[in-house]
Amino acid sequence: MKKTILLAAFAGFSISLTSSYAGEPIITCDKEVIEVCEDEFDTHRVDSHAPIGVMGDHTHEAGEVMVSYRYHHMSMGGSREGTNSLSIPQVFQRGYGVGVKEMEGHMHMLGFMYAPSDWLTLTTMINYVQKDMVMVANPHAMHHGGHGGGHTGTFGHSSEGLGDITVGGLIKIYDANRQRVHLNLGLVLPTAEVDQMEGGTFLPYGMQAGSGTFDLQPGITYLGQSDAFSWGAQAIARIPLEDENESGYSLGDSVNITTWLARPLTDNLSISARLNYNFSDALEGHYNGPHAHAAPPHFQANYGGHVIEASPGINLLLNNGYRLAVEGLIPVYQDANGVGMDRDFGVVAGLQKAF
Repeated sequence: MKKTILLAAFAGFSISLTSSYAGEPIITCDKEVIEVCEDEFDTHRVDSHAPIGVMGDHTHEAGEVMVSYRYHHMSMGGSREGTNSLSIPQVFQRGYGVGVKEMEGHMHMLGFMYAPSDWLTLTTMINYVQKDMVMVANPHAMHHGGHGGGHTGTFGHSSEGLGDITVGGLIKIYDANRQRVHLNLGLVLPTAEVDQMEGGTFLPYGMQAGSGTFDLQPGITYLGQSDAFSWGAQAIARIPLEDENESGYSLGDSVNITTWLARPLTDNLSISARLNYNFSDALEGHYNGPHAHAAPPHFQANYGGHVIEASPGINLLLNNGYRLAVEGLIPVYQDANGVGMDRDFGVVAGLQKAF
């Protein structure tokens, strides 16, 4: 019921986004106020940035610096097999001694951008990750000596720490007719710990703070504007450059494709609607130390799959130049590899300031 209400709200939000425009455009080209011509992409508009959940969405002019903070919350409500959600008893029926009741993820991200030239913007992203997982042991499996992981009843795991740091560059290749295209090129540095344990046993793979490998992130981003709307699309892949991290495994290849439409309501306020698609392969390798084989997150084949999210957003441009933005993440389609996690909802909020 909760997802139905959220999806209905998103549909209404999208309709209002497109139907709100009537009559004269609310944004005009005025060279005495801002240096922009009719065929130039207006970087001063409230909707000139993508929704806050999109990373590496815009470039800067030579000498500009931007600092940003983002908070990303993700809630998962148990497990699913392919496109079907599973109850904990159904997880037990598939031979697991432990089922996942819920998982919460919190990520704090600091971003830095600097443009040494008009065509190149350098980027750095540092994040801190916190994760909590609540699990339930199968009492029947424990009674008969099954793989309950040494736990009874309801129990939990927690982890936190510095995540992987990403450095890279945005290379502008087109800027005309109120449209822009740039290439994204990032390198993920293995700064996160991937050997966090509890009771002398590795935590489930998904509870680690990062990948633990050097990963390449190539991509491309497109932006467009009219007087009444802005829009864009982005495709970014993540490819591990190593076969395994120090704990013996690596994340699977992944690709993220997103597209959005935004509508300025005033000079300082805009709304947006975005669709996001993510695909990732299962994990490769295997923990090289003590680890459990009781719950779905303990098995590499249960990671990855296909996810499509609908994301309504709000972007506010303050008079002091700060940008404040919030975006919701509502799963509309999930097809998990094996018995994976069932996404419930997410939120991204952020503050940006250019100098």
